[in-house]
Amino acid sequence: MHRLICLFITAIMLMFSACGTKQISEKGNTKYESFTEVKEILLKKIYDTHRITFYCGCTFYENKRVRCKVGEGNRARHIEWEHVVPASRFGKTFNSWKKQESLSCRIPSFIRDIFSIKCESLSARENARRVSQVYRLMESDMYNLVPAIGLINQERQNYPYGIIPGEKRAFGKCDFEVEGKTVEPAPYIRGDIARTYLYMNDAYPGRDILSETEERMFRVWDREDPVDTWECERCKKIENFQGNANIFVKKLCQEQGLW
Repeated sequence: MHRLICLFITAIMLMFSACGTKQISEKGNTKYESFTEVKEILLKKIYDTHRITFYCGCTFYENKRVRCKVGEGNRARHIEWEHVVPASRFGKTFNSWKKQESLSCRIPSFIRDIFSIKCESLSARENARRVSQVYRLMESDMYNLVPAIGLINQERQNYPYGIIPGEKRAFGKCDFEVEGKTVEPAPYIRGDIARTYLYMNDAYPGRDILSETEERMFRVWDREDPVDTWECERCKKIENFQGNANIFVKKLCQEQGLW
């Protein structure tokens, strides 16, 4: 009986998952669906020769501990993997981006009690991850992931980028400002951010990646902060693992002889 119930739940989950395989873009990630797996690849294979945090330019180690000081608490001492284009930005375009009870909750409570089956509530992200293959591929796209100090990742939240008047430094020497619901990154990574947004918008059409105002700003950032050696090296490494190209970086790298 328990086995039959488990098989039934699995079949339903696979059916939902299959529904999420539509509209997979060949321009984007089609290889990795595990966010956990790509974080390990990034740490050990992509950033193994460049252990520098994205927003603050701080050194970090393989144990993810950060060398510089930007604040207090555990999240100020370790890196996390930050989505440049927030997962919630594209996540909300999925029907499955909503809190939901797990399928096991639909089993009558007396049966759950007999077989010790838990009824759990899923967050919007967990539900989208469970249901949609397209979401899993987008969430795991390595071009959109960078190492950020946990505290900075926390402060960034899912706020959009922009320019904030003045230079109010709240994180030591880190050139990173947050005011209201706007984040201003350092000038030397604005082009990296711009090219990430342009890539994600092109690779995953119809996912609300860019507004017209943002695209105008990012086009300027793209010109003002050109690609450098590390951005080209990172792009080449990711292409080798993930299989698809970020044409907004690769083309510029090739033009400058950095590929």
